[in-house]
Amino acid sequence: MEATIRKESANQATLILDGRLDTSVTQQTEKEIEPLFDLKDTEIVIDCSRLEYISSSGLRMLMAINQRCRANGCSLYIKGLKEVVLDVFTTTGFIHLFQFK
Repeated sequence: MEATIRKESANQATLILDGRLDTSVTQQTEKEIEPLFDLKDTEIVIDCSRLEYISSSGLRMLMAINQRCRANGCSLYIKGLKEVVLDVFTTTGFIHLFQFK
C-alpha cells in the first residue's frame, strides 16, 4: 500500500491510495497521511483509482480523515472507485457518508 499526498494548489490537495488498504497497512498509512490534518479550508480529493481492496479498518481510516478534515474546514471528496471497492462502500452504507467526484 502506498499513500501519496500531492498539493495541487494553495487550497487543493490529492491523496492517492495505491494497493490494498487492509488491517496490515492501516496503521502505517495513517502515519503517512498525517500532513492532511494540518490543512485548513482546503479541498481534499482521495483518488482511489489505484485502490484494489479496502477492509473495514481502511473504511474506518477514511471516516477518521473525513471527520478531521471537516473539523478543519476542508471539503473531502472521493474519486475513482473501482467496482470491487465501490461494492464495499455500497454494502456497508459508507456510500452515503462521503461526497464523490
